[in-house]
Amino acid sequence: MPRMTPLWVMVLGIAALPVVPAAAADLGASAAKPTPSVADNAYQLNLLYTGEIWDNASGGLRQGVSYMNNIDAQLSIDTGKAFGWTGGTFVLEGFYANGVSTGNSYVGALDQQSPIDTAAGSPMLRLYQVYYDQVFGSTDVRFGIYDLETEFSNTKPMALFLSKDLTWNTALDQSGLMPQNGTVGPGNYPYTPLALRVRQNFGNQFSVQVAVADGAADNPNHLPLNGVEFSSHYGAMIMAEADYTPSKFDKFMAGVWTLTAKLPVYGQLTGGLQKMTYGETGAYVGGAMRLYAQTPKRGLDGFFTVGVSQPQSTNAAESFNAGFTYTGLLDSRPTDKVGISMNANFASSYWKQASLLQGTPLSSTETSYEVTYRAKINEYLTMQPDVQYIVNPNYSRTIKNDLLVGLHFEVGHVFEW
Repeated sequence: MPRMTPLWVMVLGIAALPVVPAAAADLGASAAKPTPSVADNAYQLNLLYTGEIWDNASGGLRQGVSYMNNIDAQLSIDTGKAFGWTGGTFVLEGFYANGVSTGNSYVGALDQQSPIDTAAGSPMLRLYQVYYDQVFGSTDVRFGIYDLETEFSNTKPMALFLSKDLTWNTALDQSGLMPQNGTVGPGNYPYTPLALRVRQNFGNQFSVQVAVADGAADNPNHLPLNGVEFSSHYGAMIMAEADYTPSKFDKFMAGVWTLTAKLPVYGQLTGGLQKMTYGETGAYVGGAMRLYAQTPKRGLDGFFTVGVSQPQSTNAAESFNAGFTYTGLLDSRPTDKVGISMNANFASSYWKQASLLQGTPLSSTETSYEVTYRAKINEYLTMQPDVQYIVNPNYSRTIKNDLLVGLHFEVGHVFEW
């Protein structure tokens, strides 16, 4: 008989969720990125506690149960209502996360399986976002420290899933990989950069946005190195994306990015030393579409993203993710969401060569799958059981395929005045 951990008992209990009437609203897609609601008041404070219990049931680095948490506070100020500065919004956000990393300690895959996993190995108290956003007619300008992942290379259906492989594109997320020093790159949770973003809307359906951000080190092993720092070593991350959104359910996007940091050319040495180069570029295309409408608010959505990157300085030269989400599958729970998705990461030839020189042959792909169900229990509590299966974690030929079962829950409230 298979072992029954407390987590398995809890997950089986959550299966009864559909019999509970659903609440009308949701606090946000993830604990790392609470979304302000539209309100008539000038000030909004979003307090959110997120907890996750994970059972690494088989495979990976080792089996076992882990618990991660994140406490997030976000203050949003509508400057028009507060001070008369029409079109402005000021956001200040910080978080505390405990030092447990399910991904690094149990799974060992290329990316984290949770939106709150910092991979730091120690507790983290951090200023996450502080920025000012101003709308000038059809132009929107944002400046400050903020998470680029909240605005680039994402679609609404992707936000349901917990794995970072499935909430962005891995080829972009793994840009600038430097294992000996951490990474530099796009700047997302938990290490957010100083950035300037300009978005131009062309009518109601077309928009183009461009962001320039500092490329300061994202280094979980040396936390003091994380922050705003301008140098030729770290360089800058420049991103641009064009969007076509014919409806609130449909979006098609295409983006390009370049990282100007000094980066290694994997598998190549010069005079016995690692060969270095400046710059790495990549691109992505993707979209989401309402495939079936049961009602105006309920139905089936699909999404996909394809990302590519120059192969010499990354471990993921290409990535592909796709999935389906259904909102309101059951009449008794019209706001619940259920989803299934997959992601494939393709190792760069340079990364494989470098690993082979160190005596570690790699597989060509890492593939992950996720099934999840998100339910709003009441005004304060949201619960989300989740199952992930990862084939060839971190392209390894020795790490067994990983089965991860988890329960993600959020307790929060929005205060407005």
